[in-house]
Amino acid sequence: MSRVIISDVRNDEISEIIKNVFEIFGVKEKVKDKKVLVKPNLLGPFPPERGVTTDPRIISAIVQELKKCKSKEIIVGDNSGSIHFDPLKIAKITGILDASDGCYGNIAREIVEVKIESEFIEKLFISKIVKEADYVINVPKFKTHSLTTITGAIKNMFGIIPGGKKAKLHTFARSVKKFAEILLDIYQIRIPDLNIMDAIIGMEGAGPTNGKIRAINKIISSDNGISLDSIMAAMMGLKPDTIELLQVAKERNLGETDISNIIIDGELEVISGFKTPNNSILQRIRRTAGPHVFNFASVKPIVNHNKCKICKKCIEVCPVSAMNLTNKFPEVDRKKCISCFCCDEHCPYGAIILPSWPQDLYYRLKGK
Repeated sequence: MSRVIISDVRNDEISEIIKNVFEIFGVKEKVKDKKVLVKPNLLGPFPPERGVTTDPRIISAIVQELKKCKSKEIIVGDNSGSIHFDPLKIAKITGILDASDGCYGNIAREIVEVKIESEFIEKLFISKIVKEADYVINVPKFKTHSLTTITGAIKNMFGIIPGGKKAKLHTFARSVKKFAEILLDIYQIRIPDLNIMDAIIGMEGAGPTNGKIRAINKIISSDNGISLDSIMAAMMGLKPDTIELLQVAKERNLGETDISNIIIDGELEVISGFKTPNNSILQRIRRTAGPHVFNFASVKPIVNHNKCKICKKCIEVCPVSAMNLTNKFPEVDRKKCISCFCCDEHCPYGAIILPSWPQDLYYRLKGK
Protein backbone atom coordinates (compact mmCIF):
# COMPACT_ATOMS: atom_id res chain seq x y z
CA MET A 1 0.00 0.00 0.00
CA SER A 2 1.05 3.60 -0.60
CA ARG A 3 2.17 5.62 2.42
CA VAL A 4 1.64 9.32 3.05
CA ILE A 5 2.97 11.24 6.04
CA ILE A 6 1.09 14.34 7.24
CA SER A 7 3.35 16.33 9.56
CA ASP A 8 2.18 19.24 11.69
CA VAL A 9 4.65 22.12 11.46
CA ARG A 10 3.27 23.68 14.63
CA ASN A 11 4.31 20.65 16.66
CA ASP A 12 7.75 20.05 15.14
CA GLU A 13 10.57 22.04 13.63
CA ILE A 14 10.79 21.78 9.85
CA SER A 15 14.27 20.27 10.06
CA GLU A 16 12.99 17.56 12.41
CA ILE A 17 10.12 16.77 10.05
CA ILE A 18 12.47 16.39 7.08
CA LYS A 19 14.86 14.25 9.13
CA ASN A 20 11.94 11.98 10.09
CA VAL A 21 10.74 11.72 6.47
CA PHE A 22 14.26 10.76 5.34
CA GLU A 23 14.39 8.05 8.01
CA ILE A 24 10.97 6.58 7.17
CA PHE A 25 11.70 6.35 3.45
CA GLY A 26 15.30 5.24 3.87
CA VAL A 27 16.73 8.19 1.98
CA LYS A 28 20.21 8.11 3.53
CA GLU A 29 21.14 4.77 1.99
CA LYS A 30 19.69 5.78 -1.37
CA VAL A 31 21.47 9.12 -1.80
CA LYS A 32 24.95 8.47 -0.35
CA ASP A 33 27.56 9.22 -3.03
CA LYS A 34 24.72 9.92 -5.50
CA LYS A 35 23.70 12.90 -7.61
CA VAL A 36 20.43 14.33 -6.25
CA LEU A 37 18.01 16.77 -7.88
CA VAL A 38 15.75 18.78 -5.56
CA LYS A 39 12.87 20.12 -7.66
CA PRO A 40 10.89 22.96 -5.96
CA ASN A 41 8.02 24.97 -7.44
CA LEU A 42 9.61 28.14 -8.83
CA LEU A 43 6.68 29.38 -10.89
CA GLY A 44 7.93 32.95 -11.05
CA PRO A 45 9.52 35.87 -9.19
CA PHE A 46 7.22 35.81 -6.17
CA PRO A 47 8.40 36.40 -2.59
CA PRO A 48 7.70 33.54 -0.12
CA GLU A 49 4.85 35.36 1.59
CA ARG A 50 2.80 35.25 -1.63
CA GLY A 51 2.38 31.49 -1.16
CA VAL A 52 3.09 30.82 -4.84
CA THR A 53 6.43 29.02 -4.63
CA THR A 54 7.95 26.38 -2.36
CA ASP A 55 8.79 27.64 1.12
CA PRO A 56 12.58 28.15 1.24
CA ARG A 57 12.71 26.77 4.78
CA ILE A 58 11.75 23.33 3.47
CA ILE A 59 14.40 23.50 0.74
CA SER A 60 17.00 24.52 3.32
CA ALA A 61 16.09 21.59 5.57
CA ILE A 62 16.23 19.13 2.65
CA VAL A 63 19.63 20.40 1.47
CA GLN A 64 21.13 20.24 4.95
CA GLU A 65 19.83 16.71 5.47
CA LEU A 66 21.23 15.61 2.09
CA LYS A 67 24.61 17.02 3.07
CA LYS A 68 24.51 14.92 6.23
CA CYS A 69 23.75 11.91 4.04
CA LYS A 70 26.94 12.66 2.08
CA SER A 71 25.33 12.94 -1.34
CA LYS A 72 27.95 13.30 -4.08
CA GLU A 73 26.21 16.26 -5.69
CA ILE A 74 23.06 18.23 -4.80
CA ILE A 75 21.33 20.41 -7.37
CA VAL A 76 18.33 22.57 -6.50
CA GLY A 77 16.54 23.82 -9.60
CA ASP A 78 13.36 24.33 -11.59
CA ASN A 79 12.35 25.74 -14.95
CA SER A 80 10.14 28.73 -14.28
CA GLY A 81 7.37 29.60 -16.69
CA SER A 82 8.47 33.25 -16.54
CA ILE A 83 10.48 33.07 -19.74
CA HIS A 84 11.76 36.65 -19.67
CA PHE A 85 13.05 36.54 -16.08
CA ASP A 86 16.59 35.56 -15.16
CA PRO A 87 16.37 32.21 -13.29
CA LEU A 88 18.91 33.46 -10.76
CA LYS A 89 16.72 36.48 -10.04
CA ILE A 90 13.68 34.26 -9.55
CA ALA A 91 15.65 32.04 -7.17
CA LYS A 92 16.77 35.12 -5.23
CA ILE A 93 13.29 36.66 -4.92
CA THR A 94 11.67 33.39 -3.86
CA GLY A 95 14.32 32.80 -1.20
CA ILE A 96 15.36 29.51 -2.82
CA LEU A 97 18.82 30.76 -3.78
CA ASP A 98 19.92 31.40 -0.20
CA ALA A 99 18.07 28.32 1.07
CA SER A 100 19.99 26.12 -1.39
CA ASP A 101 23.26 26.87 0.44
CA GLY A 102 25.39 26.87 -2.71
CA CYS A 103 23.48 24.04 -4.42
CA TYR A 104 21.19 26.11 -6.66
CA GLY A 105 21.68 25.56 -10.38
CA ASN A 106 20.13 27.00 -13.53
CA ILE A 107 18.91 23.69 -14.91
CA ALA A 108 17.75 25.33 -18.16
CA ARG A 109 21.33 25.80 -19.32
CA GLU A 110 21.72 22.19 -20.41
CA ILE A 111 18.82 20.46 -22.09
CA VAL A 112 18.45 17.16 -23.90
CA GLU A 113 15.88 15.78 -26.30
CA VAL A 114 14.05 12.67 -25.13
CA LYS A 115 11.54 10.37 -26.74
CA ILE A 116 8.19 10.33 -25.01
CA GLU A 117 5.31 7.86 -24.95
CA SER A 118 2.45 10.18 -25.86
CA GLU A 119 -0.36 10.46 -28.36
CA PHE A 120 0.41 14.17 -28.72
CA ILE A 121 4.15 14.39 -29.30
CA GLU A 122 7.08 12.08 -29.98
CA LYS A 123 9.96 14.09 -28.49
CA LEU A 124 10.50 16.76 -25.84
CA PHE A 125 13.34 18.87 -24.54
CA ILE A 126 13.94 18.54 -20.81
CA SER A 127 16.66 19.63 -18.41
CA LYS A 128 19.65 17.31 -18.71
CA ILE A 129 19.98 16.93 -14.94
CA VAL A 130 16.59 15.17 -14.82
CA LYS A 131 18.06 12.25 -16.76
CA GLU A 132 21.39 12.34 -14.94
CA ALA A 133 20.10 12.45 -11.36
CA ASP A 134 20.27 9.22 -9.38
CA TYR A 135 17.58 10.45 -7.01
CA VAL A 136 14.87 13.09 -7.47
CA ILE A 137 13.10 14.86 -4.61
CA ASN A 138 9.97 16.63 -5.85
CA VAL A 139 8.97 19.55 -3.60
CA PRO A 140 5.58 20.86 -4.81
CA LYS A 141 3.20 23.38 -3.27
CA PHE A 142 -0.29 22.75 -1.84
CA LYS A 143 -2.35 24.83 -4.29
CA THR A 144 -5.40 24.94 -6.48
CA HIS A 145 -5.22 25.48 -10.24
CA SER A 146 -7.84 27.18 -12.39
CA LEU A 147 -7.37 24.70 -15.24
CA THR A 148 -6.44 21.39 -13.59
CA THR A 149 -8.18 22.01 -10.21
CA ILE A 150 -5.06 21.05 -8.23
CA THR A 151 -1.35 21.62 -8.72
CA GLY A 152 0.75 19.24 -6.67
CA ALA A 153 3.32 16.52 -7.20
CA ILE A 154 2.22 15.58 -10.72
CA LYS A 155 1.93 19.12 -12.02
CA ASN A 156 5.21 20.19 -10.41
CA MET A 157 7.13 17.81 -12.68
CA PHE A 158 5.91 19.89 -15.64
CA GLY A 159 8.84 22.06 -14.58
CA ILE A 160 11.41 19.64 -15.99
CA ILE A 161 10.65 21.30 -19.35
CA PRO A 162 12.47 24.59 -20.07
CA GLY A 163 10.38 27.78 -19.68
CA GLY A 164 8.76 28.81 -22.95
CA LYS A 165 8.40 25.25 -24.22
CA LYS A 166 5.77 24.46 -21.57
CA ALA A 167 3.16 26.92 -22.79
CA LYS A 168 3.23 25.47 -26.30
CA LEU A 169 2.09 22.08 -25.00
CA HIS A 170 -1.31 23.57 -24.20
CA THR A 171 -1.95 23.81 -27.94
CA PHE A 172 -1.72 20.02 -28.33
CA ALA A 173 -4.27 19.19 -25.65
CA ARG A 174 -7.50 21.15 -25.96
CA SER A 175 -9.47 19.70 -23.06
CA VAL A 176 -8.61 19.36 -19.38
CA LYS A 177 -8.59 15.55 -19.69
CA LYS A 178 -6.22 15.68 -22.65
CA PHE A 179 -3.95 18.15 -20.86
CA ALA A 180 -3.96 15.82 -17.85
CA GLU A 181 -2.78 13.05 -20.14
CA ILE A 182 0.12 15.09 -21.45
CA LEU A 183 1.10 16.09 -17.89
CA LEU A 184 1.22 12.42 -16.92
CA ASP A 185 3.24 11.66 -20.06
CA ILE A 186 5.81 14.16 -18.79
CA TYR A 187 5.59 12.90 -15.21
CA GLN A 188 6.47 9.43 -16.44
CA ILE A 189 9.70 10.62 -18.09
CA ARG A 190 11.23 10.63 -14.62
CA ILE A 191 8.96 9.66 -11.75
CA PRO A 192 10.26 11.27 -8.52
CA ASP A 193 11.76 9.04 -5.86
CA LEU A 194 10.37 11.15 -3.02
CA ASN A 195 7.76 13.90 -2.80
CA ILE A 196 7.73 16.46 0.03
CA MET A 197 4.83 18.89 -0.30
CA ASP A 198 4.91 22.38 1.16
CA ALA A 199 1.53 22.82 2.82
CA ILE A 200 2.69 25.37 5.39
CA ILE A 201 1.00 28.19 3.49
CA GLY A 202 -1.31 26.84 0.78
CA MET A 203 -3.44 28.54 -1.82
CA GLU A 204 -7.18 28.28 -2.42
CA GLY A 205 -9.53 29.73 -5.02
CA ALA A 206 -8.16 30.74 -8.41
CA GLY A 207 -4.63 29.33 -8.06
CA PRO A 208 -1.83 28.74 -8.80
CA THR A 209 -0.69 32.39 -8.68
CA ASN A 210 -3.51 34.71 -7.77
CA GLY A 211 -5.61 32.67 -5.37
CA LYS A 212 -5.94 33.40 -1.68
CA ILE A 213 -3.25 32.17 0.70
CA ARG A 214 -4.39 29.80 3.40
CA ALA A 215 -2.44 28.77 6.51
CA ILE A 216 -2.40 24.96 6.70
CA ASN A 217 0.81 24.37 8.68
CA LYS A 218 1.51 20.93 7.27
CA ILE A 219 4.23 19.16 5.32
CA ILE A 220 2.94 16.13 3.39
CA SER A 221 5.35 13.46 2.17
CA SER A 222 5.22 10.25 0.16
CA ASP A 223 7.32 8.16 -2.18
CA ASN A 224 4.29 8.13 -4.50
CA GLY A 225 3.20 11.45 -6.01
CA ILE A 226 -0.24 10.22 -7.05
CA SER A 227 -1.16 9.17 -3.52
CA LEU A 228 0.25 12.45 -2.21
CA ASP A 229 -1.93 14.47 -4.60
CA SER A 230 -4.96 12.35 -3.65
CA ILE A 231 -4.45 13.21 0.02
CA MET A 232 -4.07 16.89 -0.87
CA ALA A 233 -7.32 16.77 -2.85
CA ALA A 234 -9.11 15.12 0.06
CA MET A 235 -7.85 17.82 2.42
CA MET A 236 -9.28 20.40 0.01
CA GLY A 237 -12.66 18.68 0.29
CA LEU A 238 -12.44 17.16 -3.19
CA LYS A 239 -12.97 13.58 -4.29
CA PRO A 240 -9.76 12.40 -5.95
CA ASP A 241 -11.65 10.38 -8.57
CA THR A 242 -13.27 13.59 -9.89
CA ILE A 243 -9.91 15.17 -10.76
CA GLU A 244 -8.61 14.48 -14.27
CA LEU A 245 -4.93 14.27 -13.29
CA LEU A 246 -5.72 11.58 -10.76
CA GLN A 247 -8.14 9.79 -13.08
CA VAL A 248 -5.43 9.41 -15.72
CA ALA A 249 -2.83 8.39 -13.12
CA LYS A 250 -5.19 5.68 -11.84
CA GLU A 251 -5.85 4.41 -15.37
CA ARG A 252 -2.09 4.03 -15.81
CA ASN A 253 -1.63 2.28 -12.43
CA LEU A 254 0.83 4.93 -11.28
CA GLY A 255 -0.43 5.13 -7.73
CA GLU A 256 -3.31 4.76 -5.31
CA THR A 257 -6.09 7.36 -5.41
CA ASP A 258 -8.52 5.61 -3.06
CA ILE A 259 -7.92 7.22 0.35
CA SER A 260 -9.03 4.06 2.14
CA ASN A 261 -6.16 2.16 0.51
CA ILE A 262 -3.46 4.64 1.54
CA ILE A 263 -1.53 4.26 4.78
CA ILE A 264 -1.66 7.68 6.44
CA ASP A 265 0.75 8.69 9.18
CA GLY A 266 -0.77 11.73 10.87
CA GLU A 267 -4.25 13.19 10.82
CA LEU A 268 -6.11 13.77 7.58
CA GLU A 269 -8.43 16.72 8.17
CA VAL A 270 -10.65 18.33 5.56
CA ILE A 271 -9.86 22.04 5.62
CA SER A 272 -12.99 23.91 6.62
CA GLY A 273 -14.39 26.20 3.93
CA PHE A 274 -11.50 25.59 1.53
CA LYS A 275 -12.34 27.24 -1.80
CA THR A 276 -11.66 25.34 -5.00
CA PRO A 277 -11.83 26.62 -8.60
CA ASN A 278 -15.17 26.95 -10.38
CA ASN A 279 -16.74 23.48 -10.62
CA SER A 280 -20.01 24.31 -12.39
CA ILE A 281 -21.81 21.92 -14.74
CA LEU A 282 -20.35 23.71 -17.77
CA GLN A 283 -16.87 23.46 -16.31
CA ARG A 284 -17.36 19.71 -15.93
CA ILE A 285 -18.58 19.46 -19.53
CA ARG A 286 -15.54 21.26 -20.91
CA ARG A 287 -13.16 18.86 -19.20
CA THR A 288 -13.96 16.02 -21.57
CA ALA A 289 -15.39 17.93 -24.51
CA GLY A 290 -13.91 18.18 -27.99
CA PRO A 291 -12.32 21.47 -29.09
CA HIS A 292 -15.55 23.15 -30.28
CA VAL A 293 -17.67 22.36 -27.21
CA PHE A 294 -14.66 22.95 -24.98
CA ASN A 295 -14.24 26.42 -26.45
CA PHE A 296 -17.93 27.26 -26.02
CA ALA A 297 -18.02 26.10 -22.39
CA SER A 298 -14.74 27.77 -21.47
CA VAL A 299 -14.47 31.20 -19.94
CA LYS A 300 -12.06 33.76 -21.34
CA PRO A 301 -9.79 35.90 -19.18
CA ILE A 302 -10.51 39.58 -18.60
CA VAL A 303 -7.86 42.15 -17.63
CA ASN A 304 -8.51 44.29 -14.56
CA HIS A 305 -7.24 47.72 -15.65
CA ASN A 306 -6.93 48.90 -12.05
CA LYS A 307 -4.38 46.19 -11.26
CA CYS A 308 -2.67 45.87 -14.63
CA LYS A 309 0.82 47.42 -14.82
CA ILE A 310 1.11 46.72 -18.56
CA CYS A 311 4.16 44.50 -17.95
CA LYS A 312 3.09 42.43 -21.00
CA LYS A 313 3.80 39.10 -19.29
CA CYS A 314 0.38 37.81 -20.36
CA ILE A 315 1.21 38.64 -23.97
CA GLU A 316 4.64 37.00 -23.76
CA VAL A 317 3.46 33.68 -22.30
CA CYS A 318 0.31 33.14 -24.40
CA PRO A 319 1.02 30.05 -26.55
CA VAL A 320 -1.43 31.10 -29.28
CA SER A 321 -0.81 34.88 -29.30
CA ALA A 322 -4.35 35.57 -28.13
CA MET A 323 -3.37 38.50 -25.88
CA ASN A 324 -2.62 41.85 -27.49
CA LEU A 325 -2.39 45.49 -26.44
CA THR A 326 -5.70 47.13 -27.27
CA ASN A 327 -6.49 50.67 -26.14
CA LYS A 328 -3.36 50.63 -23.95
CA PHE A 329 -4.22 47.47 -21.95
CA PRO A 330 -3.90 43.79 -22.91
CA GLU A 331 -7.07 42.20 -24.23
CA VAL A 332 -7.87 38.63 -25.22
CA ASP A 333 -8.88 37.62 -28.74
CA ARG A 334 -11.75 35.22 -28.08
CA LYS A 335 -11.35 33.42 -31.39
CA LYS A 336 -7.72 32.56 -30.62
CA CYS A 337 -7.91 31.95 -26.84
CA ILE A 338 -7.73 28.29 -25.80
CA SER A 339 -8.47 28.93 -22.10
CA CYS A 340 -5.16 27.53 -20.87
CA PHE A 341 -4.95 30.43 -18.36
CA CYS A 342 -1.18 30.82 -18.79
CA CYS A 343 -1.83 34.58 -18.65
CA ASP A 344 -3.36 34.29 -15.18
CA GLU A 345 -0.66 31.90 -13.99
CA HIS A 346 2.15 34.31 -14.87
CA CYS A 347 0.57 37.67 -14.06
CA PRO A 348 2.59 39.08 -11.14
CA TYR A 349 -0.10 41.59 -10.18
CA GLY A 350 -3.25 39.47 -10.08
CA ALA A 351 -4.75 41.52 -12.91
CA ILE A 352 -6.28 38.61 -14.82
CA ILE A 353 -9.91 37.87 -13.96
CA LEU A 354 -11.35 34.43 -14.69
CA PRO A 355 -15.11 35.11 -14.65
CA SER A 356 -17.84 32.61 -13.90
CA TRP A 357 -19.58 31.22 -16.97
CA PRO A 358 -22.67 33.50 -16.58
CA GLN A 359 -20.34 36.50 -16.28
CA ASP A 360 -18.43 35.34 -19.34
CA LEU A 361 -21.68 34.99 -21.29
CA TYR A 362 -22.53 38.56 -20.31
CA TYR A 363 -19.17 39.74 -21.65
CA ARG A 364 -19.80 37.84 -24.88
CA LEU A 365 -23.17 39.50 -25.33
CA LYS A 366 -21.50 42.87 -24.79
CA GLY A 367 -18.99 41.99 -27.48
CA LYS A 368 -16.03 41.85 -25.11
